[in-house]
Amino acid sequence: MTSGRAIRNRPTPGIIAALLLLAGCAPATQGAGGGPAPSLSPRQRFRHSMDSLVSDPRFRNSHIGILAVNPRTGDTLYSRNAGELFMPASNMKIVTGSVALALLGPDYRFRTTFVSRGAISDSVLDGDLIVIGRGDPTVSNRAQQGDARSWMRRVADSLAARGIKRVNGSLMRGGNAFPDGIYGYGWEWDDLSGDSGAPVDELLYDEGMTKGYRLIAGRDSLVDMATRTPARTYLEALAAALTERGILVGAGISDSAADAAAPRTDTLFVVCSPPLREILRLFEKPSQNQIAEILLHTIGLERTGVGSADSGSAVVTRQLLAWGAEHDGFVVYDGSGLSRHDLLSPETIVRTLVAIQRDTAFSGFYDALPVAGVDGTLRSRMKSTLAEGNMHAKTGTLEFVRSLSGYVTDADGDRLVFSLLHNHFTVPVDSVSRFQNDIGALLAGYRGRRR
Repeated sequence: MTSGRAIRNRPTPGIIAALLLLAGCAPATQGAGGGPAPSLSPRQRFRHSMDSLVSDPRFRNSHIGILAVNPRTGDTLYSRNAGELFMPASNMKIVTGSVALALLGPDYRFRTTFVSRGAISDSVLDGDLIVIGRGDPTVSNRAQQGDARSWMRRVADSLAARGIKRVNGSLMRGGNAFPDGIYGYGWEWDDLSGDSGAPVDELLYDEGMTKGYRLIAGRDSLVDMATRTPARTYLEALAAALTERGILVGAGISDSAADAAAPRTDTLFVVCSPPLREILRLFEKPSQNQIAEILLHTIGLERTGVGSADSGSAVVTRQLLAWGAEHDGFVVYDGSGLSRHDLLSPETIVRTLVAIQRDTAFSGFYDALPVAGVDGTLRSRMKSTLAEGNMHAKTGTLEFVRSLSGYVTDADGDRLVFSLLHNHFTVPVDSVSRFQNDIGALLAGYRGRRR
């Protein structure tokens, strides 16, 4: 997940100088013969402006990669270290979201199947109630208008409508759609207790979060914390909703998984999630890590039959290559970018952004991205600039990593595609964010057509 303090939008000395250059108002220079130097083209002025920002001595020990292109004309407006690899942080979500949209489709829905194992007679299920999950990420406060339990209550109402008032057996999970670990490869231990590093499984309740007691200031306090047993947390929430509706589960919650294809099982009903095009807004704007991991597993499940991170990464790799990315331009270990083993080049991100722009469902992806000065992780940035309400882009935040990639419409009305990856800086984070904001403003103000 990305996070950070609000960024002040007062122009820095670097952006003032850059804007003067971009506007052609820098002091006149002389040519080799003593006369006035030839006037610079709009692109030359833009590159000078970018260079003045990137060459700031505060960033001399950090690693910066930038690529900005105009897909309509095929022009590269600016490139620096564009083929080199960087930790992308949550810019990995650009890749995950694009591949999911392209391969699963905007109307894809996650299905949760409720199955009985045993006969139903006189309002009693004489057996087990089994929940077969496929990773629906919308059983959450975020997706359910602040009340994840409301989803569970609707399930309980569906059971009650079928006349079930008691389950003699257990409430249990079925199948194993996501067979690998519940954490991403390379996630740091410090992240695993909070919402950024909450676990993922095919049954996931409230983005992997639960309530628990911690010792704070010498007192036991009830706090939000990441669960260590996501499937059981899901079933506990469902059991509570069943109790509210007067449905008793005699044998309680089982920690074992049922064979979903075993004989004597009958499907009671299936609950479908909203379509992927709506889920993308819950994913990209707040930079939600667990949805990213679910999408990666689901890409693998739907394309290879194995819902693991490795199978999902293999599918993502094939798609990136099909979109023209260089084989050495990316390393994919998770879907969220929380892993420090993920690597992307600005070229790979730009190729992805250009490719998904050609997809018929592109509007769903574009609308899901944070908008500068308006919403998501960009809501407080680039206000009172030409990028405000214009730039649709994804942020990325890890320690010593800040990323910003997406789309911005320039002063000519062309939609530019850009990627800015910044690693290993030692200056305050606000300085890096202001640097990115300044570049965003320059891109929004770019005018390539001579007037």
